[in-house]
Amino acid sequence: MSSELRQIRSVHRALDLLEHLGAQGPCSLQKLHTATGLSKSTLRRLLATLVERRFVRRGMSDGMYRTNVATPSAVNSELTLRIGRLVEVARPHMLALTDRVEWPSDLHIYVRGRMRILESTHGMSPFGRTESSRTDAELNLFAAASGLAFLASSDDQFVLDLVEELKHDEFWSLSRFGITPARLLRELNEIRQKGFAVRRITQGRTPGRNAIAVAILQGKSPVGGLTISWQRQLMPAHEFAALHLDALQAAAKTISKGLTRR
Repeated sequence: MSSELRQIRSVHRALDLLEHLGAQGPCSLQKLHTATGLSKSTLRRLLATLVERRFVRRGMSDGMYRTNVATPSAVNSELTLRIGRLVEVARPHMLALTDRVEWPSDLHIYVRGRMRILESTHGMSPFGRTESSRTDAELNLFAAASGLAFLASSDDQFVLDLVEELKHDEFWSLSRFGITPARLLRELNEIRQKGFAVRRITQGRTPGRNAIAVAILQGKSPVGGLTISWQRQLMPAHEFAALHLDALQAAAKTISKGLTRR
């Protein structure tokens, strides 16, 4: 086969990979091998090129491949682009933050009344959790530290509209926690004064951990949150924040600037 034909075949294979990731979402190398029939060595070469060119990213915590670009088969093209841009901007600063404070950091984005985990440095931290990755998990906006930080960076009417929109949803509503809208607004004012939010204590999947968070902005609008988490029994949130809030705020500010410039 001529070099030109080999190059054309490689382009077609790369596009097939992007189409598959756009339609199926996160995939392991084994899953891509099974779905495409391509050898793992071929997939590694193609994926290495796509990652280098930032068409594809590989999760730091779960090793899964995800597309950064919108394809005709993508479930939600606009969201795919937003997520890809946010993760690419944030990852180096998340790694630098974890290198500085040692505790793991998570990146979350606001999507339709929920906070979604996009990336995590738990695998790079000496104090990361031992259970499986929670990347792509969705969190209650009114309980997650990132959600409360996001809400605190929003205006009160937006918050009240969200409360109203979600009030009939047993899992995602504010009423799940026995909190009134007036109390929530008071809590958000306190968060604005302190400069950070703390995870609401619940019987969730990680009850032994606590987290502080600050919002990530694009321009003047909040789009997500950046967290640092630790073992709850080691120290209360105000002591942890006294040690690490400056580093968290600096990382979030740098990420926000990077998003705004793009």
